[in-house]
Amino acid sequence: MALKVLAGLGAAAIFAAGSAFAQGQPAQAGATPDAATQAAASTGPGSFPVGPLTVYPGVNLALGHDDNLFLTSTAAKTSNYVVLSPYLRAEGRQGPHKFDATLRIDNGQYMSSSADNYTNYSLLGNGDVVFSGRAGLRLLAEYRHGRDPRGSNDAAFTATPNQYDNYGVGGVFRYGAPGAQGRIEIDAGAFRRRYTNNPAATDSMNHDTNRIGGTFYWRVMPRTELLAQASYTDYNYQQSTSTLGSTEKRYLVGVKWEATAKTTGTLKIGRLQKDFNSPAQQNTSNSSWDAAIRWSPLTYSVFDFVTNRQTYESTGLGSTILGTNYGVTWSHVWSSRLRTQVLANYRTDDYKGFPRNDDTTMLGLRASYEFRRWLRFGAEYTYWNRDSNINTFEYKRNLFLLTVGATL
Repeated sequence: MALKVLAGLGAAAIFAAGSAFAQGQPAQAGATPDAATQAAASTGPGSFPVGPLTVYPGVNLALGHDDNLFLTSTAAKTSNYVVLSPYLRAEGRQGPHKFDATLRIDNGQYMSSSADNYTNYSLLGNGDVVFSGRAGLRLLAEYRHGRDPRGSNDAAFTATPNQYDNYGVGGVFRYGAPGAQGRIEIDAGAFRRRYTNNPAATDSMNHDTNRIGGTFYWRVMPRTELLAQASYTDYNYQQSTSTLGSTEKRYLVGVKWEATAKTTGTLKIGRLQKDFNSPAQQNTSNSSWDAAIRWSPLTYSVFDFVTNRQTYESTGLGSTILGTNYGVTWSHVWSSRLRTQVLANYRTDDYKGFPRNDDTTMLGLRASYEFRRWLRFGAEYTYWNRDSNINTFEYKRNLFLLTVGATL
């Protein structure tokens, strides 16, 4: 029911705000995702008009080497691979309202493991509807066809990767002018996951996720707001014998600030309660938090720090997984053409209802070189190391990647 209500709300809002498209009025070109491109459109990706829309096509090619394809502790499977990813993004604008849609296809071919070849695709749509200077509505709709790489979760190991369809709609209604002392956001979403193969291994993972939440902001300084946030999420599993159906309540308080030109951030801390529908599972209550801080010591050098604690749905072991994550990324622009990123991440996973605890470390390095306005080369290296109290779940992995990206 929530899915139908949100779909109707989204369709009505987009129709009401975008009816002028049908009149054939010229639309302004929408901004591209990259901030630097917004500032200097002449250096951004090429586009072409289609009626009131501006369309940005592109394609990425990746050549990689994976030395532990199935994330195993012994007898690791090694393979080179190629991924071809064409995409098409359309943007439109009518007055203050903005809309965009992106179609993307990812085709992966493994040289030493053809059973793991895949074709993922997605269609994503967004709308930003402005009712007044105080009120607005952000909308999203998505359809994704993807797969769980073999060994990436706790489902039974199958002859081919488990494939799924994800689809859903969501939205955020906001009320309050940007500089007002108080403002509020109400968000809701309804999403479905349905696996399309290997039913013996995947039927137990088909589920619906329905969420509603709200955040209240109170300005205490010109660039600082206190906030209170609450959310309610319902997980409904489709298999009649499943004991994983649950409701989750999360309550957070915190602060959002732009204290100086160099530092911005959001810090939220509180409590998370997960209650299962079945008496066979034990309810859990844990501290929870979500923080993201950006430090910009130089205009061309930025550090992003993130940490959070939340639950993840079980894929075969335990009732739920309590994950705690810490990460840092250093992004540096060396010149108008060359930029790099250094990444580090540490995560702990505590399996509830099963005696397993994992600690996973990730280190990464990325470089991107803009050879031409429309042609970009890149290289990446990522290292993973998972330690576990159960030896069979430990692994080490090295991933090497060379990329080429082209636009108009």
